[in-house]
Formats: sequence, C-alpha cells, structure tokens
Amino acid sequence: MSDAALSPLLGQFIGRMPPALRAAVEAAGVLVRYPDGATIHQRGDRKPGLSIVSEGTARLSTTDAEGERSTYIEMKAGDSFGEMTLFLDIPRAMDAVAVGETVIREVSRDRFTRLLDQQPALRDHLLVTLASQLSLALERLDDQRRLPAAVRLAKTLIVMAERDGAGHVARGSQSGLAEAIATSRVTAGKALAELADAELVETGYRTVHIPDIAALEDWIAERSVVSPLVEPD
Repeated sequence: MSDAALSPLLGQFIGRMPPALRAAVEAAGVLVRYPDGATIHQRGDRKPGLSIVSEGTARLSTTDAEGERSTYIEMKAGDSFGEMTLFLDIPRAMDAVAVGETVIREVSRDRFTRLLDQQPALRDHLLVTLASQLSLALERLDDQRRLPAAVRLAKTLIVMAERDGAGHVARGSQSGLAEAIATSRVTAGKALAELADAELVETGYRTVHIPDIAALEDWIAERSVVSPLVEPD
C-alpha cells in the first residue's frame, strides 16, 4: 500500500474485471519496459490510453509551485491508470515514474475504442468504475469541507488497513498520511496523536496499528453524521 492510498478503487479498473475481459484488454496492449527512475509520462503529456502495470511500480506524483513534490499513489502490478484519457482529450494530470524495473502494458485509445465495440461488457465495467471513483471523489470533497482532520485521517486509515494478527495495520509515513488528507504534516501529526490518545490506534515507525477496527469505525460514524436524504414527493 502506498503512503497516500486515497481509495480502494484507484487503479482497480483492471483488477476487478472478469478474467476473460481482462485477458482481452491486456492482449490489446504493448509492453514497454522502464528502468528504475525512468519517466513513464510527465504532467501535461498528451498520451491518451490505458496504462497497466505488469511488473514493478509506477509512482504518480505532482509538484507544486514551490517545487515541493507530493506522491499521490503508487501503482503496483495489476493496477492501471489513464482511464480518463480514454474519453476526454485531456493531458496527463500527474508525473509517472518507474520505481525499480517496471513494465507497463500500454493500450492505445484507438485499440481500446475498438474493444468497446467487440466487448459490450467492457463499457459497462468502465462506466461503473468511473462512476464509483466520482462518487468517492465527491465524498472526499465533502469530508474536506465538513470533517476535522482526525476524522478524515481515521477514514483514510480504514482504507489503508491490512490484517495484522488480531488487529490491523496501516503502513505509510506521516508525510504520506498528511498528503492523503490534504493537510500539513503538523496537522496530520496532531490528528494522529488525537486518535492515539483515544486509544484507537498505536503508532510505530511508518506504521499505525489499529487494535480494534470496529471501534475506529464506530468513532468515525459518531462524528460523520449528516442529514438524511429526503425523497421527493
């Protein structure tokens, strides 16, 4: 899991496909090998198509006006990126760099478009994936406006959590956690301390242990209540 794991759906367009459909998409791609540190694409590049990580890791990041680089997410084997460029004439939004020897399967927009005609189920899968990502993005925008940092951090830790014995663990640096909830490292540190003081987490080197994930979920729920949706008459 990357330091800034923002959503369990990011990168999972390929991973969640039925095997036969996934095989058809991968067969339409061309393998490109990148050495460690090589640029896969830069922010602003016009490179429409789907990029599937076959081996290694692709780190997606951005650089602000002051030259500070922030890692957005790291894509592992089986993950994919570039779905938006399949339909929109937009440049790549982030830099992508190989971490270690990395192999990317590139599926051009033209080939993918032909596949949509040949595989109707692919269109449905793509629409569901993009709609799910949009829904999660809107939820995060609302969280950023409405919820305090500690609650946003707790929600992020739930997403990042992996089973670890009787509990769970989220792996990542404090800087990565700060990036994940779009705040400063100092604010993220205070939020983490608040969760630790409530005995909901235990901090370690680049790890956050969650002894009782259900208790953390309950804590989040108590602080995330919004008005219920009202059905129209």
